[in-house]
Amino acid sequence: MFRISFWAILLLFFSPYFLFGQTMQDTTEAKGDLSQLKSGFIQLDSMVQKWWEKEDIHTALEKDIIESKSEWGLQFLPFPYVSGGGSESFFIDMYGWDTYFINMALLKRGRIDLVKNHILNQLFMIERYGFVASGNNVELVTKSQPPLLALSVIKYFEATKDTSLLYFAFPLLEKEYIDYWNAPHHSTPTGLTTCRVLGDKELRAELASEAETGLDFCACYDGKVTECVPLHVNCALVKYEEALATIAGILNFSAKETLYKAKGKARSEKIREYCWDETDGFFYEYNYVKKEQIKVKSLCAYWTIWAGVATKEQSDKLVENLKWFEHQYGLSFTSENYKSPHPEFTWLQWGFPVAWAPMHIIAIESLQMIGEKKIADRISEKYLSMVISIYNKTGKLWEKYNAVDGSLNFPTERYGNPALHDWTSAAVVLIGDELFR
Repeated sequence: MFRISFWAILLLFFSPYFLFGQTMQDTTEAKGDLSQLKSGFIQLDSMVQKWWEKEDIHTALEKDIIESKSEWGLQFLPFPYVSGGGSESFFIDMYGWDTYFINMALLKRGRIDLVKNHILNQLFMIERYGFVASGNNVELVTKSQPPLLALSVIKYFEATKDTSLLYFAFPLLEKEYIDYWNAPHHSTPTGLTTCRVLGDKELRAELASEAETGLDFCACYDGKVTECVPLHVNCALVKYEEALATIAGILNFSAKETLYKAKGKARSEKIREYCWDETDGFFYEYNYVKKEQIKVKSLCAYWTIWAGVATKEQSDKLVENLKWFEHQYGLSFTSENYKSPHPEFTWLQWGFPVAWAPMHIIAIESLQMIGEKKIADRISEKYLSMVISIYNKTGKLWEKYNAVDGSLNFPTERYGNPALHDWTSAAVVLIGDELFR
């Protein structure tokens, strides 16, 4: 009896060390690592804001077009903007969906002036081309990208309460929505939208159409995006419809408010109907010609949470299936290295093992929306640690990263992996803020 009591007391006495000592040490180390990461974030965030003061700002006025290299094909925009490449030499254009993510980061830092410039530039594009062009470059104005301008307008209004911009923007947003994204060449029998580019002289038709998804290029559509209803594009259109309804409500256009609310709800239902696979617990791209899902697992599925399309049960399964994408340094865009459906390419940059900034922003925001902060923070730490570590080594931000080994090593597709600021800068601000502020 004495022996039992003695060893019981001894075990209780030493249990904090034996049972929790290593955990406490790991926790201390984790806190130290997080403190170091926060310090790195603060320094890089300060640099990003410095870039936004001058270095990353471009103009595309007449004098700029005349002075620029003729082969670049710069197209006119009335206001200064944050270019894709920033102060790096790559991508001096203002890009379509990139700009939304940049706008969200600019709003976090109170740069209302630049966000307004971006909105006015993209509304100017709608007036000139009928849609927000992929970029203000002669090679890019034949196609658009995932439509996120309406959401930028809403976020700008929330920050400023500027109804005058809403009155100006609403008819142009409606024009793009009706005459471009719901035009016959974008419509399908499913009631969802495809991507189909007309008149592009630089790429063969299917590649040009796939580029309109912003995912140039990927395995998601099996090489035939014009036969598909791209998940993230239709999720963006759900947000577009909700934004139009919100603006209409603010402006007391009650009939249009009702109309666009109904359209958003109907599109959400269609996405669930055609793209959800209950067995796998996952959203896939849908080929409306073959009437079948394309079993390529990509992070586009998580746009359904972000857009409010996924139900609670579907969201829970998507969270469980993040294991297909999560690696030591963040999320790879696809779950594996799928074979390229395009004869021009043996490897696809929107694939495995690439970690892209916008997909991390959407995935992390989605997790936060449904109360999965712990998972969101874990992924944030992985991605941000990699970006800051490579910045400290190279002095640069990059278009894409390797989620598996934390490097910049990839096969070459079209143009390699350029140094640029763009939505990587935005990711630093947005992901860092959610983690530390």
